[in-house]
Amino acid sequence: MIKYRPDIDGLRAIAVVSIVLFHTGFDWISGGFVGVDIFFVISGFLISSIIKKDIESDSFSFREFYLRRIRRIIPMLLVVLFCSLVVGYFILLPDEYMAMSRSSLAALGFFPNIYFWLNSTTYFGLDIVTTPLLHTWSLGVEEQFYLLFPACFFVLIKFCKPQTVKLVIVGAWILSLAASIFLVDVAANSKLAFYLLPTRLWELLTGVLLTLNILPGIRHRLTANFISWLGIAFILGTMFSLDDNSAFPGLNALIPVFGATLLIHAGSYHTTLMTRILANKLFVGIGLISYSLYLWHWPVTVFTTMSQESEYNGVLIITVSLILSCISYRLIETPFRKPGSASRLIGGYQQIGAIAVLVIAVSVSILGYQGFPKRIPETVSQLMTHNNPLPIGLECRHFTEQAGIEAKICLLGDTSNTPSFVLWGDSHAKAMANALHLAALDSGKTGVLITSHGCRPLLGVYRKGKRRCLEFNNLTIQYIQEQPKLQHIFLAGYWRVPFNSYGYDNSNFLIVDDQTQTRSAQENRQVFYRGMKRTLDILKDRNPVIIQDIPEIGSQFGKSVANHYVRRLWKNHTDFRELVYLTQYDEFDGQFKQMMSQYPIKPRLIEVINVLCPQGQCPLRKHGRMIYSDGDHLSRFGSSLLAPTFLDYFQQYNVSNQIQSEPSTSQLSG
Repeated sequence: MIKYRPDIDGLRAIAVVSIVLFHTGFDWISGGFVGVDIFFVISGFLISSIIKKDIESDSFSFREFYLRRIRRIIPMLLVVLFCSLVVGYFILLPDEYMAMSRSSLAALGFFPNIYFWLNSTTYFGLDIVTTPLLHTWSLGVEEQFYLLFPACFFVLIKFCKPQTVKLVIVGAWILSLAASIFLVDVAANSKLAFYLLPTRLWELLTGVLLTLNILPGIRHRLTANFISWLGIAFILGTMFSLDDNSAFPGLNALIPVFGATLLIHAGSYHTTLMTRILANKLFVGIGLISYSLYLWHWPVTVFTTMSQESEYNGVLIITVSLILSCISYRLIETPFRKPGSASRLIGGYQQIGAIAVLVIAVSVSILGYQGFPKRIPETVSQLMTHNNPLPIGLECRHFTEQAGIEAKICLLGDTSNTPSFVLWGDSHAKAMANALHLAALDSGKTGVLITSHGCRPLLGVYRKGKRRCLEFNNLTIQYIQEQPKLQHIFLAGYWRVPFNSYGYDNSNFLIVDDQTQTRSAQENRQVFYRGMKRTLDILKDRNPVIIQDIPEIGSQFGKSVANHYVRRLWKNHTDFRELVYLTQYDEFDGQFKQMMSQYPIKPRLIEVINVLCPQGQCPLRKHGRMIYSDGDHLSRFGSSLLAPTFLDYFQQYNVSNQIQSEPSTSQLSG
């Protein structure tokens, strides 16, 4: 075994405390998530050091290596998974409970990072508030590294010259970092870069390179002190300067990784002031329980937040997490890591296997019984039904047979007439359709709905490498031009996403057009302006109407707003905060209106916020029914509240009808 380094346990303490504080909602440590990157460097350093030392002493055993990893990782993971599944029965709604059981099985299969990547869960997204096992993604990265790295490292050490080993590891480091930077800063796919091993490998390999003495030795204590202080400055600087809107990992991850590297490297040669600080009993104590603390803190955070709304939640979460971690370290971690150090009844592989089987059985049962919906009173569970936002009985078909566009075209209103208006846009336009449908029925009008998920009606605009929306919008404008009787074009969309350059899940949303010079948040506004101008210019003789976007209440209550409300009814909470979104905290609408006023062609703007949010307060329910289906979409009922607004438009501007002798849906052919 390698020499014990108490300062590394102290570094673990800094890493885990930053993560816990970040997740608990302490805004002053907005970049606390970089603690995971520090863990990766430590893991790479320690694992490679152990393997290298054992290989050089001719005592390395793959069997012993993996048995040690099993004893280190699996028992605590199983306990946290089982306890989370039990607590989830009393707190999670059926869809959430099933999702957690799937993520539990993924964690047992060593691929939770892949699961969360495939299921569109971003680490900074609003849907994490109902994802108790999201934090296991980092275990997936480390476990996959442990499965693949030892054999590769063994072959390199055994059969290659030291210089060749370094060159191979450096080459892999460069490729992994380059892939991460490309995905984050060029391809705008930070979610893939965040979760998967190939783009996180360089962080683990940084620790490996330390083991291989890639950095020059440090002769003088003064130099080591300077390097260690520089390292802690890099770490703390990113913890306090980055936030959940920062591009990450990519280039931004280099700073905390480099900081951790400097601290470990300096401590390898000299006892510096910083290593003495890190080696004090408090830091070492937290470092020793860091694994348990990391595993416990996020389920405790999610379940506490779901159960109550209190200004003292943060203190409660930290206290409970620390207590559980201390108990777990003493009763679970220590006995399993060091068999014989406690009762013989604890620490055997039979116990590990038994708990694993139990967790699998519980997870499969939850899936098999559809999340046990009978736990929820029927009067409450009815509110959980996420209806199709489109009006009942609407006639729809594929807008185009072109592969990959996934667009729909539907008739709105009175189908006995020739359509005279179009509602064009993304899923927000689709959620707005019921309002125009009801208004059109009342006034005897007919219209067409043309939508494709994620595609705002901004001509010439697309995301790099994703031209689906560009093609959809071109086909839509072609359709409108071929239908001269379509004289009123309603444009609706999730405007704030391209306008602000990030989505509801805080992921990058950078758009480009043929005039884009650099991809950035600042350039996004200009691309948005040009895209809307192209759309308005080509529709200048068709009465273009821009529909104001609805408030994104998800930023306050999480993506699943309906579940938030239903859970409180289920638990008979009568003292919880009324579900009201305050528009005073939203700067987007004013900025959007200012941009609209700058267009040479002045489009009409239909304002909906004054209907949804009287006196600046947006209730999420009315007459016992949910106005929103999630954090940024109206429910069918919520959309119906806007029908009078569109009816006023039809009457004010006398939207004409052209009567046909026979009803037809030929317009749906596109």
